[in-house]
Amino acid sequence: MSISKSVAATWFFVAVFVQGCSTSGSLNQARSEFFSGQPQAALDTLENRKVSSRDRLLALLDRGLIEHTAGDYQASIRTFKNATALLQENDHLAVREQTASLVVNDWVTLYKGEYSERLWIHTYQMMNFLMIGNGEGAAVEARQALKVYEQHGDALKNDWFTRALMAMSFEAAGKPDSAHIEYKKLLDDAGSDTGVARRAWQNAHRLGRENDAAKFKQLIKGKARVGGGEGELVVFLQTGVIPPKSAGEIYLEPNLYASFPVYHNYPRPNLQVSVSRNGEKHSADVINTQTVNISRAALAARSHRIATKQLLRIAAKRNLAQSVSKNDDILGEILSALFLISEQADTRSWATLPAHVSMIQIPLEAGMHDIELQVRDGSRFYELSIPAIEIAERTKSYRSYRVGTGAPRVLGSRNKIDTSFKRTAIPKP
Repeated sequence: MSISKSVAATWFFVAVFVQGCSTSGSLNQARSEFFSGQPQAALDTLENRKVSSRDRLLALLDRGLIEHTAGDYQASIRTFKNATALLQENDHLAVREQTASLVVNDWVTLYKGEYSERLWIHTYQMMNFLMIGNGEGAAVEARQALKVYEQHGDALKNDWFTRALMAMSFEAAGKPDSAHIEYKKLLDDAGSDTGVARRAWQNAHRLGRENDAAKFKQLIKGKARVGGGEGELVVFLQTGVIPPKSAGEIYLEPNLYASFPVYHNYPRPNLQVSVSRNGEKHSADVINTQTVNISRAALAARSHRIATKQLLRIAAKRNLAQSVSKNDDILGEILSALFLISEQADTRSWATLPAHVSMIQIPLEAGMHDIELQVRDGSRFYELSIPAIEIAERTKSYRSYRVGTGAPRVLGSRNKIDTSFKRTAIPKP
């Protein structure tokens, strides 16, 4: 390699390195506004400030979630559809982008989403369609979620919330047989209630599949009633915020290391939810997923690919530095130092996701009800009031709320998220 080419290679690397290794400033600002309880300010930032092309998917994921949290379900549907279309484009990775990532790091590539994040696009879409009363739209998203499970089911199988939501979406679209298949697979995998046995039993009983119905009924552990013609309030509850990805490091030599993304496995408390109706305790079934557990499993499922690319990148960097050193020792040393500095794990992620996603299923007689949820998340306690809920016989009503980090501070209209909850801290036991 000539000296001029060595210099050009070095400056090309520096230029690419400077462009990468950070999330777009506008995206960070929007997230900060959302976390401080200002969803509209966050949406304005995402609308009016430019986001790097490599972070476009993250911007759409954040935007769709924030719109859902703010109660604009139609806008959220459009945004997540755009995210799905962009995912398909991003899957066709350009050769130039691959080459840059092999001599710098994965920060310079288009963000393509973890398996879990690809699944949760459809999770939020199912919630969106159920919230606007479109059961068929929810079932379409459930079928898309099934395709993700067909590819990555081993990593995602413990997401009880999404799997129950898929079955519920099929029910809402008048497809009880499809719902039965998903309920049966979920309960077979879980080996216990997980908050879905009552619903699975009712669906199987309506279909006349009495053997399965009897099996599901034996699994029911909740105190919610299992029969009758009452209606139901289904609350989608999002709590807190998912922990961020971090960078892990393995030193191969004193001056050579590999950096990779990880979700640290810190113990996290399970969410506890109780329900009051018209001032009195009321039974309910609760399905809960800790999002970080699924994200960690999804990241682990592609760990071999990450490791292989790391080794290729380390070899490519070393070979390039040695090639430059043959013509210019100083330039080779500079390049070696830059290569070392650039070895940074890509810790980008869908950062606005909640820590917990829960489904609270509350059987209710037809009529008007005042419902209150008491939610304990570790040392934090929330009371979420849902006043004047009108329930029709044999009909499901849906509500979606977020408490804790990301919960809106101001109620924009009656169609927006209800923020009349009170928050108090409970000392740790």
